[in-house]
Amino acid sequence: MLLAGIAGCGGGSNTADPGPDPEPVIESRTVDLLDYVGDSIRYVQTFSEGYFVPTVSEADQFSSVVVSLMNQDLQNALFAAGNIGLRLLRIIDTGAGNNELYCLEEVALRGQGFYCVDFDSSSTHHISAPHPLFDSRTNTESVTVMRGTGARFLSVSTTHRCSNGATSSCSGTTSVCGETGAYKVSDAAHSVDSFFYHFGKTVHDRSASTHTIQLHGCGSSACPSNNDNADIVARLSAGTTDDLPATELVNVLNAELNEELSPLQQGSSVSCSEPSEDKRLCGTTNTLGRYINGQADPCENSASVFADSRWLHIEQNANIRRDDGAGDSVTPNTLVNAINDLFESL
Repeated sequence: MLLAGIAGCGGGSNTADPGPDPEPVIESRTVDLLDYVGDSIRYVQTFSEGYFVPTVSEADQFSSVVVSLMNQDLQNALFAAGNIGLRLLRIIDTGAGNNELYCLEEVALRGQGFYCVDFDSSSTHHISAPHPLFDSRTNTESVTVMRGTGARFLSVSTTHRCSNGATSSCSGTTSVCGETGAYKVSDAAHSVDSFFYHFGKTVHDRSASTHTIQLHGCGSSACPSNNDNADIVARLSAGTTDDLPATELVNVLNAELNEELSPLQQGSSVSCSEPSEDKRLCGTTNTLGRYINGQADPCENSASVFADSRWLHIEQNANIRRDDGAGDSVTPNTLVNAINDLFESL
């Protein structure tokens, strides 16, 4: 003990200077992205109060992270993401020929979402799933649609739309969480204070060629799913009930989807922007849709201009959201084919 004490005295330390901290390293994961989104990502559950509304500063920082990621400034994105509780992952998607993606994932479960960018994509399109639990299978379906259409961007909310009791300040009402009232702060499609909204806004602003396709689930009363020709397989909108020209994307996609469905004899698709008395679930209070359609205050006010809209809001019956592997002819790939035909026609 005495010798050890003497050895520790003197005019200096024998410990080498470690130098500056090494730069953080991007973690790589080799996974099937569809399984990862379905089984590995954690989601805030209904009525759990587990969703955390980001501060204005956090939302601004997140938007900056997204810009860095889109610019392929990976080290800056990695460092800045860590400051707001996110990690940047390099994902090798084994379900898509080992396609490489860069994805933002939250470290602790707060319902902040999951976001991916495919730098090799030749498109600028964005596939979005705001209600991964309430609208069952839309989280995994979004991966199928991203892969099948070659979309560049993917956003998946990681909170149930009814997880929190506090209400959103944005306009519109719903009864999906119980009594009819304002949307909840945890509803990613009806808030402007979420990372999910800011990702969609930042992606949209990046390029005039970006189209956002948001996937929703529609219940059996509005979208029957009996595997017969009376089914309403999808209800499509550009965020309005206004009748629009046949050349608008929403009506072109409706025609393409019906062309896919017609020989299958398992239902049809309808558009909120074609003459009809049956205009339901048209997404008029969706905040990202309002923003994309030019509304400067999408929380409080509806959009009013829909010409050349780059917003596609898709409500789907239970059949098209799943591929049960049992020979069912209406699957997410039915929608993929219609979307591909849509963009090939532009």
